[in-house]
Amino acid sequence: MSRSFTAMVTLIGLVALGTCAHGQEALTSQEVWRNNYQRIHAEQLVERGILAMQQGEFQSAEQDFSEAIQVVKVNNGLHSRLQVPALSHLIESLFAQGRWETADQQLAYFEWLNIRSYSKNIFDYLEGSRELSRLYLQASAYYTNPQSARYLISAKNLNWRVVRSIEVTFGTDHPLLTPWLYDIVLIHFYQASLVKRRGMTSYEFKSDDDKIIAGWALGKNESIQLSYSIGNELLQRIRSLYAGRENASAVTDALMQVYLGDWELLFDNTRMAMSYYRDAYAELNNAGVVKSEIDLFFSQSIVLPAGELAIDWQPEKEHALDGTARFIAWSTNYPGAAIPVFHNPTNGSLTPEFKVLASFSLLAVNSTEPITDTSEAHFSARQLLIQQAIPDSEFVRDLAHNAIEQLTLRPHLNSGALEDTHHNIELEYFFSPEEHAMIISNN
Repeated sequence: MSRSFTAMVTLIGLVALGTCAHGQEALTSQEVWRNNYQRIHAEQLVERGILAMQQGEFQSAEQDFSEAIQVVKVNNGLHSRLQVPALSHLIESLFAQGRWETADQQLAYFEWLNIRSYSKNIFDYLEGSRELSRLYLQASAYYTNPQSARYLISAKNLNWRVVRSIEVTFGTDHPLLTPWLYDIVLIHFYQASLVKRRGMTSYEFKSDDDKIIAGWALGKNESIQLSYSIGNELLQRIRSLYAGRENASAVTDALMQVYLGDWELLFDNTRMAMSYYRDAYAELNNAGVVKSEIDLFFSQSIVLPAGELAIDWQPEKEHALDGTARFIAWSTNYPGAAIPVFHNPTNGSLTPEFKVLASFSLLAVNSTEPITDTSEAHFSARQLLIQQAIPDSEFVRDLAHNAIEQLTLRPHLNSGALEDTHHNIELEYFFSPEEHAMIISNN
């Protein structure tokens, strides 16, 4: 074989190899383009569905979200977490239509999908659990939902499963437990609110020792007392998570005593609440926090319970510049409860924000001892005045008046002593979606 012929064969081989490589590169590039296109297409479908929700076109939104999920499954696999945003919105569209059975199926699928991520990445599992818990709470808040309590308990049991997962992975004293334990505390407040409205319990709920109480097992007072006890125990546990650490902070412990005082006040244990508040004031003072900051902290009009825990001293977050408290009502199922901080209401209503601006004094009444020395006092709004109402009608003013009277506010302390009268408290009250509907029907 001649050298020229060998060279020619080699050249042809190199050209063919280059052509093949170029072709493979083109195919890879085309695949990447197709994947990117499919992802963008799914995102566009979700955006279109959200717009439909905002316009009240829930069935159309449902179709868009379902199609987006299918695109992700085809392009990224049946178990891809990329379908979670579309799945969440799909479930919200089903809530809005009152299609609870179908929503339950999708919630079960979401939970199955989320559990798969636990063994791979616990932080993905935690993120998914947070969203799933939000959806359960959202379902429980719908006043048209005939089984709101069941969804509330589903949220609580999910949070307990997350707590167990964190304990197994990181230990029983890891600070990562804090937000999940506090969410369970809040759910017990919601549960107590629901029981107050509906009397005896007719659903299952889980206690702290894995005991299941079902049916018409508990009366109203027993159920409320159980929620109080579990909430108090969990707050004490959160406190111990930080107290037992090498760099334990007196400020953190003082703030936890404030939350314990809040919890006592929510269940009308005023004497114990005052004790916690005074101890917290003294501990902050001994920790070297500036006295003017402490007094300012305890002069704020905070509607209870607080939506989230602050374990560090953050006066700039706690102190409203204009002194006006802001309260967004969550649901008539849970009177006196603010919308959860991580909860995004369904964007499916064209209803404008209905609200009132109210002013009142907070008085300590029914005192059997000098009010500065503690008492069995009950803090009640007096001289309540609706300064502004949107829309302005007698019905709206009466509705706001009744709702505001159900709120619990943290009492004011000055130099550690309780102020028995808190004058000129201003509150901006935003009505719940159910109250929106009531206002529309009466105007």
